[in-house]
Amino acid sequence: MNERVKQASFLAVDILNIVLITLAAIFGVFSGDGALWRAGFGRFVYFTVDSNVLAALALAVALPFKIRRMRSGKMLPAAVTALCFTGASAVTVTFLTVVLFLGPLYGYGSMYAGNNLFLHMICPLLAVMSFIFDCGGEKRLDPRLTPAGVLPTLIYGAVYFIMVIVIGRENGGWADFYGFNMGGRWYVSVAVMLAATYAAALALWALQRAYLRRRR
Repeated sequence: MNERVKQASFLAVDILNIVLITLAAIFGVFSGDGALWRAGFGRFVYFTVDSNVLAALALAVALPFKIRRMRSGKMLPAAVTALCFTGASAVTVTFLTVVLFLGPLYGYGSMYAGNNLFLHMICPLLAVMSFIFDCGGEKRLDPRLTPAGVLPTLIYGAVYFIMVIVIGRENGGWADFYGFNMGGRWYVSVAVMLAATYAAALALWALQRAYLRRRR
């Protein structure tokens, strides 16, 4: 595929993904669907929504630089690539958590019903493809930046711990809607989620590196 055509195609994909995530987030404020959702701005307590919004913001930041690249051939700034990597890592966690944990726990039907289909599958996959084949398709990401892929999970996990474990639902905190404190073993969930998140970030880095090698 011609490089300019590829860049234009991914530009369209990114815009579509931004629109889909925005609409899913807006509609979710006014209606709830699926096993986990609740209506209103309380929807933003879920990592699913937050990770997709982060991915959309990263894509939005990258848009003007991608347009400039098409016009002048100038590569994307390293900071933009790192931001796209962080957003892609976050939605990868969302995608894999649904496939490996929430789907078996709550049922895949509800996990992919309504807006969930976009936020749990379609939008994350589009963001990952955009990073590997376009945003990260020019220069190998510095491996020292891979821990940045863990930051969204680490920050959200800290908030989740405070709201669920420290404060608790009975005192105005959150219910353990992800089931990470089942049997009081929150520490196991912390270790597993952080390790899995870093593994996902490394996998994205490896896929990007493999794609660059193939291009060359």
